[in-house]
Amino acid sequence: MATMTFCPRCANRLTEKHDGGRDRQACPDENCGFIHFGDFSIGCAGVVLREDTDGPRALLVQRGQNPFAGSWQLPGGYAEHDESLSLAVEREVMEESGIEATVNDVIAFRHSVGGSIGGPSTNVYIVFRLNLIGGEPKIDGDEIADVGFFSLDEMSQMEAVQGLSRWAIEKALGTAPGQGLTADSVGPGADRPGWQLFGLDLPDPMLR
Repeated sequence: MATMTFCPRCANRLTEKHDGGRDRQACPDENCGFIHFGDFSIGCAGVVLREDTDGPRALLVQRGQNPFAGSWQLPGGYAEHDESLSLAVEREVMEESGIEATVNDVIAFRHSVGGSIGGPSTNVYIVFRLNLIGGEPKIDGDEIADVGFFSLDEMSQMEAVQGLSRWAIEKALGTAPGQGLTADSVGPGADRPGWQLFGLDLPDPMLR
């Protein structure tokens, strides 16, 4: 777990406290009560498919900066602390590729711990399927070196296509839109400010 030295609430030097079955960094001031659970981040990426005359193609961007400069992957990035995941992935797709697309469903996620990908010690990476709205691929002139729509066959001939991205694209191609987790506007808490609910779209029991 990543370590801290001082309490971010009251600036006391943190000590060790046994909490929740394990030792954690905590503030010694009982009136403060801060406990450090580690560093976390949430990433998101979007599978955007375009149907061409010879079959479907998926949107990929080529990283222009390290880490992994030159590699091809799904457009995506980190969600801001005050940003819903669906808005975050739509923003990242537009920023990195110039393509406008809207969230359809969640098709996969990856959980990594121990800083295995660099950055915060724990990361959750959510992969969405997006509906293509419009636009033509264009680079941002900063993080992205190239962008385009590619078939699986074309990806096989390209160098440094991220395995996780190809895996997610294959998941999207093998399922119908809406078969993943979709936004639920009527579930408990769905109308609560700052909340976003995703769940399986269950069939009508009367149709079974």
